[in-house]
Amino acid sequence: MKEQAAGPPLNPVEMGHTSFDDICASISEDKEFMKAFLQVFPEGISESTITEAIAEFEKTLLTPSRFDKYLMGDTQALTKEELEGYELFKENRCATCHVGVNFGGQSFEYMGIKNNYFDYRGTGLTDGDLGRYAVTADDSDLHKFKTPGLRNVMLTYPYMHDGTIEHIEDAIRIMHEFQIGKNISDAETAKIVAFLHTLTGEYNGQILH
Repeated sequence: MKEQAAGPPLNPVEMGHTSFDDICASISEDKEFMKAFLQVFPEGISESTITEAIAEFEKTLLTPSRFDKYLMGDTQALTKEELEGYELFKENRCATCHVGVNFGGQSFEYMGIKNNYFDYRGTGLTDGDLGRYAVTADDSDLHKFKTPGLRNVMLTYPYMHDGTIEHIEDAIRIMHEFQIGKNISDAETAKIVAFLHTLTGEYNGQILH
């Protein structure tokens, strides 16, 4: 987490600093902030202490959901429709890629296993469609994308790697058609949507919105 936290401050299209020396100098100008910072890190401000502070904060960003309550034994946490959606989520192999605590983020998967998504989209290929290939230059990684986590997915639209899909129902239909080769009904889609709503969590006791 510390290593990841060091990236955005030096990225020219994010925060755009040239070095952590530059960052430390800027932060040091805020005397009140420095007073508070030194109470936690008496060794002073540096790349190591800045990124540690960010990493420790990120560890607090937990958003437990009703689905977590269900997994912990609360059989009343989900409705009948939501449970049916969960069963469809598993039966239709969504859980093959959307696995683990975050329902994804653990693998790179090819987009368009059963049909050509890029032809369907009809906009031509862009650099953003290269997927993992843009990093590895390995032909086997072309059009492979990191499977997104589904926690709070109802709040993280637009969908797909290209951000072209506004509604979750369309994303579900596309994933079924192009990844598993199935036309899913509106009724089944509605149940999966109901299940995905159970992944919306709470932060500091408040439901995210």
